[in-house]
Amino acid sequence: MTSSVREFFPRERSYPQLWRTAKFKAFNYHVLERLYLVQKTEFVRARTRMPKKVYKDLRALNDLRNALAHSFFPENRRVKSGWNGADIFSRTGFDQFLDDMNGASGFFLQQMYGASRRKKIENFVGPNLLR
Repeated sequence: MTSSVREFFPRERSYPQLWRTAKFKAFNYHVLERLYLVQKTEFVRARTRMPKKVYKDLRALNDLRNALAHSFFPENRRVKSGWNGADIFSRTGFDQFLDDMNGASGFFLQQMYGASRRKKIENFVGPNLLR
């Protein structure tokens, strides 16, 4: 989202300076706070080339979040909450989930910091997560 923020608010001011403006506060409220994850994903996807895997993982994350958030006892659901076919409450399912989310994080970190800082990002998330 940082690149999208800078698309609307160029680097003339720092973030602390932007927070003092009504326009930035309105942007933050209406775009960053009120939009749901899927809507934010579509917003970023309309402005950036997003790998299909990252897009699908974010959609699956939203589905998983909704299943868990709207169940009083998610572990007792008739249809088990899963990730890529594995039960999310199992070690295998959680490890797969964590790997996929690290890959999505790597994509967004690369978007934020650019290709010139790829080595720093690799040190942060691991070299095999940047695809």
